[in-house]
Amino acid sequence: SDNDLWFGAGVREGAFRYDGQKLNYLPFPSHKVSNPYDNLFALTDIAKGKNNMIWLATYAGIWGYNGSDFTVINDETLGLDSKNAPLHIRSILEDSKGRLWIGNNGIGVLLKEGDTTINFSEKNHLIHPTSKRKGDKSYPGTLEHVFTIAEDSQGNIWFGDRDAGIWKYDGKTMVNYTTKDGLTNDFGLSMYVDKDKKLWLGMADGNIYTFNGKTFE
Repeated sequence: SDNDLWFGAGVREGAFRYDGQKLNYLPFPSHKVSNPYDNLFALTDIAKGKNNMIWLATYAGIWGYNGSDFTVINDETLGLDSKNAPLHIRSILEDSKGRLWIGNNGIGVLLKEGDTTINFSEKNHLIHPTSKRKGDKSYPGTLEHVFTIAEDSQGNIWFGDRDAGIWKYDGKTMVNYTTKDGLTNDFGLSMYVDKDKKLWLGMADGNIYTFNGKTFE
């Protein structure tokens, strides 16, 4: 954030914040566990939001921290079925419009806008009809296992999928990039926008790309 560096804390239920002089541990408040995964509240992603909010994503839910209070987003607050299609969060982004994008390993992308939440993948027909939504390998052309999300300087939202490559959403249209477009791997593992507004893509096989608007370099 503007003044701090934030770090995951392994399998501990909390995060570390470094203020330039001291490393402080921020434990998550008491919570109810309704999700079947181990290490439920180990951090999987961290994102900066508006109004000094830091979003701390874990497998079973999200903690929003504004410096004093926590906001909780989980299966219960979203009205999801934690038995048949549980949250398994791997990525999070608050975009320039204040929308919250939540990438899952199984149920795709959730889009939270104000008090309304939709399954963005489902709405765009990007979950296969036979999907068990539990992390099984998915078919090409789907967006079910989303390990990274970023927004570029033009406001496009980018998604890195575990099985189906890279996706770009311009607000109207979804475009899918895979090995057929020059990538060496279809597992988009990380994304980063640098201070010069260049988008970097890290693939699971170790290759790193930039996008020049037409092709990957």
